[in-house]
Amino acid sequence: MKAAEARRRLVRALSAEGISSPGLEADLLLSFACSLAPSFILAQPDHRLAEEDARRLDLLAGRRLRREPLQYILGEWEFYGRTLATPPGVLIPRPETELLVEKALETLPAEGGFFLDWGTGTGCIALSLLCERSALSGIAADCNPRAIATAWKNLGRYGLLSRCLAWHSRTPDDIPVAAGSLDMLVSNPPYIPTERLASLMEEVRHEPLSALDGGADGAECYRRLFAAGDRMLRSGGWMLFEAGDREQVRFLEKTAPPCFRLNGIFNDMSGIPRVLVWRRV
Repeated sequence: MKAAEARRRLVRALSAEGISSPGLEADLLLSFACSLAPSFILAQPDHRLAEEDARRLDLLAGRRLRREPLQYILGEWEFYGRTLATPPGVLIPRPETELLVEKALETLPAEGGFFLDWGTGTGCIALSLLCERSALSGIAADCNPRAIATAWKNLGRYGLLSRCLAWHSRTPDDIPVAAGSLDMLVSNPPYIPTERLASLMEEVRHEPLSALDGGADGAECYRRLFAAGDRMLRSGGWMLFEAGDREQVRFLEKTAPPCFRLNGIFNDMSGIPRVLVWRRV
């Protein structure tokens, strides 16, 4: 089968399944199956797929048509300009979380500092901060052992393990840092109310429950993080959260302890309030 025909069939199948970007996904799956650059596939439509590549493409397409996330199928994805491993069982980095990184970089002291990224997943937040600021050091923590192994792999890929501890953390309270020693606590915690989990997109339901389920009201982890920030952050230190929607943002505004002064609420590219920034007073 020629590449052009394989692509047409795949686009049709993905479109029929309701996948929103069938052309882009077909290009990525086809190039991955054939171990060729997408530009080559597009420039050489008469390229004939080897039998092994065609079989591999069928297997990959089957996984995607069962709504397994593309990031899991490809095994890696880009976040903040860097390629990260994205194996099944670990929360997938999302573009909205890049806003959290941007605001963290704006608030961190230029001369460096010490931060905690709780709920690190692939390590995408911690890794991005460390790559952008050579004087920083930090801890990347998660309750999911598979996430910690993935974060460790990604940090090692960019030579950052000497500046970041990957820590298996069941709650923010078990982090091995002294009181008042953090310059920043940053987190994209589980924030979806338990009752809403069943209504999530099929792709999202492939992701680990521990990275999604925020308890009855979606705020279970936020409460623990507020308490941890009160203890761990130095005076003048920063706390940044990602949140799910306007309702959750309003709730967090009202429930933040008095030791935190709200410094800003920032919208993502869809206009949804997404990142909250507080300063420890």
